[in-house]
Amino acid sequence: MLITLLIYLTLFFFSLGQLGRISFLGQQVNLYVYELFLFTSLASLVVKHKLKPITSTINKFKITYLFFILLGLSFLINIFHFQALENAVSVLYLVRLTVYVACFIYLLYEAKHNKKILLTIQKGLFIFISITIVSSILQYFFYPNLRNLIYLGWDPHLYRLFGVFFDTSTAGGVFGLILLFVFLFHKPLFKSKLINYSILVTYFIFILLTFSRGLYLSMAVTLLLLFLKDKKLKKALILIALFFVVGFVVIPKPFGEGVRLVRFVSIESRIKDYKNAISIWQKKPVFGVGYNRIRYVKKDFNILQEDNINVTHSGASFASSYLVILVSAGVIGLLLFLGVFWEWSSLGKYFVIFLGLFSLTDNIILQPFILFLLLQILIVNSLSLSGKSQ
Repeated sequence: MLITLLIYLTLFFFSLGQLGRISFLGQQVNLYVYELFLFTSLASLVVKHKLKPITSTINKFKITYLFFILLGLSFLINIFHFQALENAVSVLYLVRLTVYVACFIYLLYEAKHNKKILLTIQKGLFIFISITIVSSILQYFFYPNLRNLIYLGWDPHLYRLFGVFFDTSTAGGVFGLILLFVFLFHKPLFKSKLINYSILVTYFIFILLTFSRGLYLSMAVTLLLLFLKDKKLKKALILIALFFVVGFVVIPKPFGEGVRLVRFVSIESRIKDYKNAISIWQKKPVFGVGYNRIRYVKKDFNILQEDNINVTHSGASFASSYLVILVSAGVIGLLLFLGVFWEWSSLGKYFVIFLGLFSLTDNIILQPFILFLLLQILIVNSLSLSGKSQ
């Protein structure tokens, strides 16, 4: 079956992370190999189901649909304030975001009516989880220094786990989602309990090795909420908390500012970034400047220099997904964005809570790898728990 093959290919190439990246226009536009199969999957599902998945979920995801309408409106309102190339780049990223969510809606519809598709996504996620373990271990021991890629705009992470994602926050978001998925899934991923426990321990160690404070805090709060919600999990969560504390004490902390939890440089940088975001938002408070135009607005505000505008990966965002949306789509867009969180939480509350918290300190949920993985997990989580395959 074509869609089955496409799902496997998508998740396999997704496992390559930044290694599967193709850049255009001096890195203003980036395409990942897995997205080619994702786009093809969506096209095949649209041909098969037409608009039925959309029309049948209007009530369930009405805020999500309104959010995308608002993004389109925000783009059109500001279209004459930007150059043709800048508008083209903005459209491409808006199309990408739309494709991701549309593919999620179509796959959710397909999986509801075809149990084999649900199992395919589930198996594909297991493959991704396994490959990520191997690639992350290889990176940590054989490529611990990302400083040689500074010229390509990557942060100079040293002795931290960033995997194939070349960023500790993105890698941390992936690790956190996987850990919660393995922990909360209604049945063991593998028949052997030892393998399942080993996966949980491995991803906890991975989280520790990112040395991401935002990740630590987000995961801690999410687990605390789980602790308060489900009494059956209390013993397990107490053990996890102890493991987390002991683990951080014993993990290697080689030379470098990045492995110090009490580091103020990144805090000062974030505060400055937040102030810049608020200053830009105040110019367009209601509908914002349009999606993925932040890079060009920063240039107008002299936040980015012309010779650095295309290189730095943080140039097109801010250190919080909420600020990205606030600047891009204004206060109306931010309110709808929060509504999208609420709608999606019905499919997997703790995954959304975790990313919602983590997105306060970094642009996490809008990162393609994170968004894609979240949506696949929500499909499996919601349908597996409901047991429906209508």
